[in-house]
Amino acid sequence: MPPAAARSHAARITAVVLVLAVALTVWVIHGRSSPGTPVKPSGSTRVNTDALNRRLPFQRLLYLPSAAALRVQRAEQQLTVACMARHGFTFEPVTSVGSDEHPTPFGLESLAPQPPAASVPPEKSRGKAFTRALYGDPGKRISAKGTMFKVTRPADGCQAEAEKRLLGDSRLRWLQLRIQLGEGEKQARDQVERDADFRALQARWRTCMSRAGFREKDPLDVLLSLPRDTQPGANPAARADMRCKAATNYLPTAYARLRVVQQKWLDGHAATLTEWNRLQTRQDTEARRVLA
Repeated sequence: MPPAAARSHAARITAVVLVLAVALTVWVIHGRSSPGTPVKPSGSTRVNTDALNRRLPFQRLLYLPSAAALRVQRAEQQLTVACMARHGFTFEPVTSVGSDEHPTPFGLESLAPQPPAASVPPEKSRGKAFTRALYGDPGKRISAKGTMFKVTRPADGCQAEAEKRLLGDSRLRWLQLRIQLGEGEKQARDQVERDADFRALQARWRTCMSRAGFREKDPLDVLLSLPRDTQPGANPAARADMRCKAATNYLPTAYARLRVVQQKWLDGHAATLTEWNRLQTRQDTEARRVLA
């Protein structure tokens, strides 16, 4: 767990290793962090970190909103609203919107001022009957377990009914595949630490930081060492981190190595990817029927 002094930053600007747990908790919404503002240190070429992130295979596969994913979301919401109406309730689903933000697996990407950590207002209580209609019997759940995570979902209720309409009898299998892919994303981030090119990049970054008078082992150490409520631009270590990233071409190189390792993982798990894509297509096909 990150030190208390860094907790607010770690919650807002996190590594991929932390993204999975949140993603599995709320399905396809995962932890977001600082905006992908292009970095432009003195004398350097602009680094479009948002574009670098979007080229990651797992980012495209799991997180970037596609037309099909949005159709599935709309269809699921429509089905849930109709189901709740049959139970005598008015249900207003929260529509997720796109964001210009993205996970930052290699620490800070900008010295731009960071926005306050977003607070999620507590869900308005609508009573036990409403909750029971939406989420079903709390004693009835389906569960899927991976190597690192176990996730449960309602077995009945309007939310489960909508998911069953789109996935049929493959609802549990979809959840199992989502866990496998999420854990694969984490494994790829772990594996990039052993990549020879990435290790050489880390060494160059540490040499640069050492010359500036800092001993952090990697950029994530810099991130987690930021005191609470301190803006990166006001922190000497953060400024040195960004200078050394510019001097070593750190972010483009690190993202390129992570992209290679992620693709290697997916190539080695082709059957998982094929089945996932098949179920995604099945959902989209059914969603088109619902929305027609």
